Amino acid sequence: MSNNIATETPLMHAYGNFSHHEYSVGGEIGFGELQFDLVGKEMPLCSHLNIRGDAGDDAFCAGIEQVLGIHLPTQPGHYHTSRTHSLYWLGPDEWLLISQAESIDLQAQLRAALSGHVSIVDVAGGQIVINLRGSAVALATLLKKSSVYDFGGWGTAVEGGGRCVQTTFAKASAVVANRCDGTYELVVRRTFADYIARWLLDAGREFGCRIEGESGV
Repeated sequence: MSNNIATETPLMHAYGNFSHHEYSVGGEIGFGELQFDLVGKEMPLCSHLNIRGDAGDDAFCAGIEQVLGIHLPTQPGHYHTSRTHSLYWLGPDEWLLISQAESIDLQAQLRAALSGHVSIVDVAGGQIVINLRGSAVALATLLKKSSVYDFGGWGTAVEGGGRCVQTTFAKASAVVANRCDGTYELVVRRTFADYIARWLLDAGREFGCRIEGESGV
């Protein structure tokens, strides 16, 4: 039996799709000759943990920092990040941790460092991350079309963190965060991933939009 296990993505059928439907040469797509002001790219599979605890508990905050090396974000609508971990504020006692570390090891470290009334739930199987990049005008317009939330009120993200919000996106929901490189990340439920991809293609049609896989295809 082969040990090469393929992980199927809900966006696999969207890879390479783009909003310039009329463009083709000999039945083949020529991406190099098209200008895309918007690109949605599925990010590599990571660990996703939903963490709940008491932000007013010094021991809880210290345990989070001990394991992750970043401060627990307690200001609404903000996240903290490092090269390995990103910790998003979802509510007064709830956070979403997205990490490149192995989920089992990360959970073990957190459970060893935290005590009391704490919840740590692996939600990676139900979520994916889509990175949105493009021109500032195209990104701002797409976000306005997609949500009632005022993303224009956000400041610029810095290397250690930025702004995030859990809000409506199209007719679904998403955690939306800005990044210091000018891109945005959407954390969406896997069951809505195909719908979100189609929405992005349609909403970004005026600028030219395409969907990429992890390898850029």
